[in-house]
Formats: sequence, C-alpha cells, structure tokens
Amino acid sequence: MNRICTSSLLKGILVGMFLLSATPARAHDADGGWAHEGMAEEGRITGGFRVGPSFMTQNAGVSTVGPLVNFQGMYGLNKWFRVGMMLEWQNHGVDDPGTGSVNTVTLLPVNLEYRPGHFGNLIPYVTTGIGVNINTHNVSDSFAWRVGGGVDYALTNWLPGAPQGMMLNVETAWKRNHTNGDASTMGLLFGVRHTF
Repeated sequence: MNRICTSSLLKGILVGMFLLSATPARAHDADGGWAHEGMAEEGRITGGFRVGPSFMTQNAGVSTVGPLVNFQGMYGLNKWFRVGMMLEWQNHGVDDPGTGSVNTVTLLPVNLEYRPGHFGNLIPYVTTGIGVNINTHNVSDSFAWRVGGGVDYALTNWLPGAPQGMMLNVETAWKRNHTNGDASTMGLLFGVRHTF
C-alpha cells in the first residue's frame, strides 16, 4: 500500500510539473497566474538548510517515521536549471527493542533542479540527483537516487526588511535506498534557501 501511495505521489508531482512547464508563456498578471519564465538565476549560488520528517516506503523492520536534515548548494547554469550537491541525514529506529537505530547519510554529488516559472510569488521546481547512501547498524551502503518537487516563496513578501534572495522552502522527495531490504524513504522538508 505504501509503495502504491509513494508511486502515485511521485507520478502526480512529475506530471503536474511537466504540465506547468508546457503551459504557453504569458505575461505575469496581477491575480498570480502562471508566468513561464525561468527562475534559476544564472551565475548565482544558492545554499539551503531544511528539516522535516522522513517516512519509510516499505516495512523493513525499522520504524516508519524519523527525522530528516538536509543541506544543499546549487549553482544557476541558466534561467531554467541549477546544478549542485546535496547532503542528507535521517534516522529510523529498529523495531526490535534495545537494538538502536539506523542512520543514513546520503551524499548526492550530482543534483539537478528545473525551475520553469512561477505562480505569483510561488516558485515551483522539480529536482533529481544521484549518489550514495551510507547506512549504519550493519546495513550495507547503496546507490542513491532522489527525485522530488517543491516550492520557494520569497521571505521579502512577508518581511520587507528580510535579505534579498532569502526563500522559504517546502519540498517532498522520494529517495531510493535498496540495501539488504528496501529502506527507501519519502521526505517532507521545510526550511530556507538563500541565493547569493
């Protein structure tokens, strides 16, 4: 059941972002309509820090919910794409009492983000990356593939004195972690990203 929900959520995110990016370009109107113009800010660096819950997509003998911490650094290639790196840490308790927990550190040295436009002040994006999952508790390391989507919102819209380029961020992502079993997760991240 979890696999079906996760698969459906990911397909919905990807189809929605594709449809948004395929929408014909039109001027940004006052009611917050779709504006098809890249929002990646070419030549600028973006750093981010986000936290949130991580949900196991399978019952692999570990607890289904745990903490997730995410750091990222991105560079604007052009007005549509950012490329960069990501580092994540998550923890899930083991179901057997007294046996501790499984920590996973994920290093994604290749991460790509597509930013097709915006709805008023909301800037949606899709992201994907590959790397390695480094697991503890006698769980073998594995290939990592991460795919997700999110929304940025400029902090200056709420606080006029906030630093220019500071964004509030919400992102959901599925991460592959096929070790001795399936330890793949779905994460929900909340935090800030700042473009310099």
